[in-house]
Amino acid sequence: MFILKEAWGSIAGHKVLSIVSMTTTVVVTAATLMGLAIVEADTTARTTAYDAQKVNAIISLDKAKIEKKSKTTNIDWSNYELSWEQYSTYAEAAGVTINAYYYETSDAKLSGDVKAATGSSDTKSTTARGDISVVGTSSKTATRSLPDSGFTLVSGKTVDYTATTVSDKAIVSQAFAKANDYKVGSKFKIANPSDAKKTIELTISGIYKNHAGSSNVSTKYSDASNANNTIYVSSYTFMGNGFYTATKPGSVGHDLRIVFELSSPKDYNTFVKKARAAGLNSNYIISSPTLTAYQSKVSSLTTLANVMKITVIVIGSLGAIILLACLILAWMRRNEDIGMLIGIGVGRAKIAWRYTVELLMITVPGVLVGFGIGVGLSFAIAGNIPASQVARSTPNLTLMKYVALGGVALWVICLIAAIIRVALFRINTLLDSVSYDTEPYDTDSGTINGDTASTTGTDKEEVSA
Repeated sequence: MFILKEAWGSIAGHKVLSIVSMTTTVVVTAATLMGLAIVEADTTARTTAYDAQKVNAIISLDKAKIEKKSKTTNIDWSNYELSWEQYSTYAEAAGVTINAYYYETSDAKLSGDVKAATGSSDTKSTTARGDISVVGTSSKTATRSLPDSGFTLVSGKTVDYTATTVSDKAIVSQAFAKANDYKVGSKFKIANPSDAKKTIELTISGIYKNHAGSSNVSTKYSDASNANNTIYVSSYTFMGNGFYTATKPGSVGHDLRIVFELSSPKDYNTFVKKARAAGLNSNYIISSPTLTAYQSKVSSLTTLANVMKITVIVIGSLGAIILLACLILAWMRRNEDIGMLIGIGVGRAKIAWRYTVELLMITVPGVLVGFGIGVGLSFAIAGNIPASQVARSTPNLTLMKYVALGGVALWVICLIAAIIRVALFRINTLLDSVSYDTEPYDTDSGTINGDTASTTGTDKEEVSA
């Protein structure tokens, strides 16, 4: 208790140094905790969270490369598009679990007085497109990979993508329905792709709205190139009505896109290697939109984490320098205290412990307050950092333990410094700071500190004696 009282007295006697030391401890602790939380979130995003991602894979033509190598500008892309058999070959070669969904498109003609939705130019494109584009999809998931970036159903219900029989159900756009005054339940006819003399009757089960703002959504022309003239049916209805054989994939308006789903980035890398080994040449690109989107999201978090690494090092270094400077300044003023305590018989170990207690009384509250501020700030910004949906930048117990161990290590260093400081102290250090104008005692003149000694009376007798 005596040591605590003495330590508190010393702290109160050096208020400025004590306040600076405590403030530095608070700032360093809070900044370190928050910075390391962000660094850990980035590490999680690039390792554990990344490895757990479900990945899709798409094989597409490298048209730019083919056009560069081609000697003609009139390229028949149907000669390059992959067939169902080729897709199956590459999937089987991977040797990993693969799920797949797909969509296939084909242009078609409208029948009777059915009108296509008009475009902004109210003309047809120059690419010999049909009136509408019929799209067969294998699942609801496939609609997210559609060429027009998908859609939102605004009325009615979607088609049964898993049906194994030909259905007359279809969903159409708001613009197409408005152009023909259709509603859910209305029927309309389109030309049969296999026999121009026959028609196919479809019933509207739902009406959709295209996702606005996408560069893939074109509404310029009044034909199949207009996203509002896209009719969606189930894949079985698409194939059952002969749309998949009307033209070859790669022909104008005919697009076949299969999206493979893999359970991890590791399986995706295996798929890429095996597909290349099975004969997929460099005219084709294998990409993963999900991985690309994920990496794009995490890249900004990685940039922030790199900044925080430097920030933590700089703040920690500056904090250590400031604390060391305060410690040295405080101890430079303690020569007389140390000398007096040694003079009255206090052990050097106890003196060192007293100074260590002073450090504890300053740093422990600072660390605790810094912990509180650091945790509070981390939770406050957790939802606002990049890729916060992937990894949260909130401190966990392990991280707090590491910061606490860092504080303990700093305290141990200060304890060792205090022990060394006291152990190396010499009384001569204190005596050397006292100077005299004359010798303290001159035996020849009888002078003590410059005063002449009296030898009269009793003093003479004492001297004679």
